Amino acid sequence: MGLLSDPEYGSVKWVRILKKIHSPLCFVFYVAAIAWFFTLAHREFNNETYFSENALLPGLVTNEFNGEQSANQFFNELLQELEEKYEDSDEMPIPWLVGKMSQMHLEVYTHNFTLNYPLGQGQVYKGTNVYGILRAPRTSSLEALVVTAPYRSLSNHQKGTAAGIALMLAFAQFARPQKYWAKDIIFLITEHEQLGMQAWLEAYHGLQRESSSFYTSLGSFWQPSTSGLDLGKFAKGFEWITDHSKCLDPGTLKGRSGSIQAAINLEFHTPKFKYIEVKVEGLNGQLPNLDLVNLVHKLCVKSGIHHSYKNSYSWIRTRNKMDEWVNGIWTMLGMVSAQIAGVPNGNHGLFHRFGIESVTLEGRDIDDPAGMAPRVQSLSYGNFYRLGITLESILRSLNNLLERFHQSYFFYMLAATNRFISIGQYMPSLCLLCGAMLLRALSLWVTLQKDVDDNTDKKDSKDKGDSKSETDEKDEDKQQDQKEKNEEKDKTKLEHEGKDRKETDISFSIVNMGGNYLLIHLFGYGVMNSPLLFSHIGSTYFDQPSEVSVYYGLIATSVLLILITPFLLKVRSTLSFEELSIVNILLLIELSTACLAIGMHNYPLGLCLAVLYTPLALIVGVVDTDSRSGFCLFLKRIICLILHPLFVVSLGLIIYSRILFPEETLLSMIGRGRDAAMQAVMFSIVDSLIYGNWLFNVGATVILPTWLLFWQILCNRVTA
Repeated sequence: MGLLSDPEYGSVKWVRILKKIHSPLCFVFYVAAIAWFFTLAHREFNNETYFSENALLPGLVTNEFNGEQSANQFFNELLQELEEKYEDSDEMPIPWLVGKMSQMHLEVYTHNFTLNYPLGQGQVYKGTNVYGILRAPRTSSLEALVVTAPYRSLSNHQKGTAAGIALMLAFAQFARPQKYWAKDIIFLITEHEQLGMQAWLEAYHGLQRESSSFYTSLGSFWQPSTSGLDLGKFAKGFEWITDHSKCLDPGTLKGRSGSIQAAINLEFHTPKFKYIEVKVEGLNGQLPNLDLVNLVHKLCVKSGIHHSYKNSYSWIRTRNKMDEWVNGIWTMLGMVSAQIAGVPNGNHGLFHRFGIESVTLEGRDIDDPAGMAPRVQSLSYGNFYRLGITLESILRSLNNLLERFHQSYFFYMLAATNRFISIGQYMPSLCLLCGAMLLRALSLWVTLQKDVDDNTDKKDSKDKGDSKSETDEKDEDKQQDQKEKNEEKDKTKLEHEGKDRKETDISFSIVNMGGNYLLIHLFGYGVMNSPLLFSHIGSTYFDQPSEVSVYYGLIATSVLLILITPFLLKVRSTLSFEELSIVNILLLIELSTACLAIGMHNYPLGLCLAVLYTPLALIVGVVDTDSRSGFCLFLKRIICLILHPLFVVSLGLIIYSRILFPEETLLSMIGRGRDAAMQAVMFSIVDSLIYGNWLFNVGATVILPTWLLFWQILCNRVTA
């Protein structure tokens, strides 16, 4: 309230300084934030990994795994089974898997699930998971560990997983007679990749399709009520909109164990590989506890297996600090690119939301689709034996846990396989970006406070310049009396001006500003719920697939909002210069707060949003009718249009397609990028409906309304 009531606020020294230096200071904040991020890759500014959980006791047991021959036998038998019976089919060899697990005297179960494709107009997919439970002889099934592998058919475009399934079976055969297990071990093979894993986890934790959710409660708004008001009659013929039941029916599990402590996902396509890539990124950028990641890397070293993470390779250690810094930067950028979309890069990523720590071990060779690692030809091949003792060491360390992972970091970034950056080190870069927006908001606010003490400053300077050579005592008394009278008059004048300013502040129309602000955000909420409508219209009236209908529907909606948003201020009454400035201030506060909130959970996403939209937030300002900077205003509008969320995605994928296929023509490159953007938008929507990925929701309900308000400010001229 001091900002509103103090009539001398505009004359405070720091306020005058802020008005002069806020622009270069915001620029310094922006540059410093980016420099901070890249500096963290240097060895002097990050930390060496260490164990916080002493109960893990990594590598202190004698390895006893001797199932290499069994693993090779299982691998050959599985390939033979697939070639003879499933060569032209995508079905999983359920009888063969059930039979092998039963021979090991495991508790074997199958799990059926169904997906009603949310944008497929009635398409239904069915799948079956197979899992076996090895009961711990020392406990009563209160806790469990999971070893899982996805099934991929021979016709799958991705690398197969037959070697991972064979290793799992061989390890189950080895672990079955052991007496030291204090936790049950669940051996799980999922169908349809992450879809089967999501269904199994939901069924394991009792989340049925009929379970209440946000969309379920929203759908009940349309149901008949006891009050006699039946809003459902207005939705006749549109039941496909009001049906908010979950699209994934996880089914039920016939057998289960206790609370799952950790999970290891295996993705190996051949018994021989050059190195292991450790994958950690999960749904919405969530990460496993750092102790589990450190455990895997340490035991890979102990077992003699080469391992890597992004651009960091365990067999490359350079003493050149500059090369190490560059490798750290590329490793961090690789982690950012994997987390920003919020899509798990393996089945392990779906465990995190249930409080289960998990990682994926992927075997890679020289000609791996992910790219050739440096000096990979000189590496010795890994085999089932080394993999087996690594898996045994990991599970036996996890078997020692007395409680869930909780001591180490859950929020971190990796600069190498043995170097990490904690949340306290990387968050200042995001805080600097958001601080620039908040500083801009503060500057706009103090600009609204009029300097009402200009006359006082002039009077003081005049008094200082008066001659002090008068020596007459009477004249001095008269001057003193006159000065006191002038001070009283000035004080009375300032009080009246303060009252006038209060009346001016109170005269702001909260209804006009709040109504416009709320309406723009309702537009974003409508866009978030529009894909079902676009898919239905496209398939019913234009016979187009869902990805085409949704993509072009979003483009049409964006164009419509761009055209009508600037005129919303003129529907009832035009906002004044001060009111539109307050909207700009609220917008800056909202964007900075949203980036901080997103960055707390998914730092790369929050950072990228802040880096992308902070410049726009800093250049946007209320346009005065007397302003003659037409070219600058035109340039700002062009920049704003380029930063439209849908345009950013499309343009980014067009540029990426150019990088991947430089030999193609311009039109071919644009077409390929458009198709990639179409699929990216579609996947983000489907993932949000099935798995709970909130990238599309954030873009529709946070970024799009913010952009529309920026556009509205730039397209309206008001009188100061």
